[in-house]
Amino acid sequence: MPLQFSPETPIRRSAAALWRPFDHETAVILPTVSSVRVLNEVGARIWELADGRTLAQIVDTLVNEYDVERTQLEEDARAFLSELQDRGLLEGIPDK
Repeated sequence: MPLQFSPETPIRRSAAALWRPFDHETAVILPTVSSVRVLNEVGARIWELADGRTLAQIVDTLVNEYDVERTQLEEDARAFLSELQDRGLLEGIPDK
């Protein structure tokens, strides 16, 4: 189930995560649990924007950059962020 947080909640990458962009993807490594995740272009962009910006700010940016409907993008972003949170890749997000 996607995270239930407000559009004003700041989204932050975990300080413990290491990441490196390549081509249109990004590899994210969480050394504390030996986890590696490869993000596609949109996932990589969300990861880049997860620097304390709010969900609303991230969605605004993506709507301007991609040809996508806002409601669907916000739904997909919430699901993606929920997955990142479950893997320990975000910090400061309230529990489900």
